[in-house]
Amino acid sequence: MGTAETEPLTRFIAIEEAIVPKRTMFCDGKVLRASCLGLIRAPGSPEQLASQFHQTAAELRRGAGWFGSLNSEVRFAVAASLVRRGQSAGAFAVELDRVQAMFREERLPRGGSLEVLAILLLSGSQENLATPRGSVERLALFYRAMKSRKRLLTGTDDYPACALLCSEPGREVEVLDRVDALYEGLKARGLRRGNALQRTSHLLHFSTQPDGPVLDRFSDLFGCFRHAGLRMGERDYGLVATLCFLAMEAERVVDTVLGQRRTLLETSGARGKQEGFELATSTAFQTLTLEADRTQGALAGWTPDIPRLLMVTNMLAAQEAAMVAAAASTVLVVTH
Repeated sequence: MGTAETEPLTRFIAIEEAIVPKRTMFCDGKVLRASCLGLIRAPGSPEQLASQFHQTAAELRRGAGWFGSLNSEVRFAVAASLVRRGQSAGAFAVELDRVQAMFREERLPRGGSLEVLAILLLSGSQENLATPRGSVERLALFYRAMKSRKRLLTGTDDYPACALLCSEPGREVEVLDRVDALYEGLKARGLRRGNALQRTSHLLHFSTQPDGPVLDRFSDLFGCFRHAGLRMGERDYGLVATLCFLAMEAERVVDTVLGQRRTLLETSGARGKQEGFELATSTAFQTLTLEADRTQGALAGWTPDIPRLLMVTNMLAAQEAAMVAAAASTVLVVTH
């Protein structure tokens, strides 16, 4: 069954069932589930996608060597993106080596899993996967400019944001001025400063709405989830930022997320309400995105940009999987 006939939540559950093994004491499947989010809009049946996904992930690992970046679970996030884009593991492995060499020439510090994701995002805009040197130079320019503004907050975990921000038109000063204004606006609304808030300001920059309405939208959604009884914290900032792109009443967005979370907790392998919320944010986002151009509940003055929304969806799916993989790697280092 193709993607056009299947509602995103139903499709995610079918893809997860095909890809994620039954829960064991050695694998809870969280990275795999997060990776499945990136396959919702990919063509093909769940069984076909599962075969392509596992084959691609295995090829990435074989080519990585003992200490290569793709030997970690981040390969699952990469595999999902490559399958969705119809690109090969071998071509990406070659591109990864080539672009990582350019990162070192720019004297950028090694970034592990999130460096891999940044290179994946850079290559995503090129049909043949080839990333121009100018793109890496511009990413380095953004990274250094961010570092000069927020030295303690900015690190290699910001590489994916730099990869996206450097694709925006305009000078880095203009782009980062808006990012900083959004950061300060969120802080003024009572959110805690730190890395989570910085990543949120990066995401909100991609909204085509003025800063004031975007910040108000974030506050409305965050407040609605709290009013519904959720214990919202820093880990939820980025999830709520995603939903700010939807041109619908906050109550409808929140109801959709919570309804899909209930379904996921009943039918998927999600462990606990937090993971259910993380998955539901993405499936609900994709569900409402597909309705955005025909819904009667659209907010006045908000014109949905469907290609931009889907770009944000795919980026977040990859980033969520990579962040989960990076956290898992950290746990393994600490405990062994």
